[in-house]
Amino acid sequence: MKGQFSVEQLISLSIFIAFVAYFFFQFFNLRPVYLGEVKNERIRSEAYQISELLINDPGYPVNWNQNPDSTQRAGLSDQNVNKTNFLSSTKIDVFNSSCTDYNKVKKWIGSDYEFSIFLTDKSTGVLRISCYPSKVIAKGINVTVRRVVAFNSSYGELILQMW
Repeated sequence: MKGQFSVEQLISLSIFIAFVAYFFFQFFNLRPVYLGEVKNERIRSEAYQISELLINDPGYPVNWNQNPDSTQRAGLSDQNVNKTNFLSSTKIDVFNSSCTDYNKVKKWIGSDYEFSIFLTDKSTGVLRISCYPSKVIAKGINVTVRRVVAFNSSYGELILQMW
């Protein structure tokens, strides 16, 4: 009886091999989707953090708008008014004029990802900030964060996109 297989053993062995093959097929099919979702969540988290810093942080130094060359971190919050999501109009104007040098603004933001920032005054429809790279290369993952902000006697929408 050495080396002989019964029909039951062959059937159980083939079912086991089919189960293992199905398991590995499912695992390797789901892994790329999972990794893509992890990267997407990482970009989404960084985009929200950057929007939070732009809106609710005055930047460093606090009066960076008076000397943009000494800026280490840009923030649009008005340091004289202690209100959430209230932006300084002078910082908005200096930030927008600094966007001609995208790499300098990218250094201020501190992100490895490419981004675009738009600030629209909703009461007048004027685009207050338009900051984006000169050459936009679309990638598979694009995250958009929209935030409502206030400045002077108006309100607007800050749109930050990262890819």
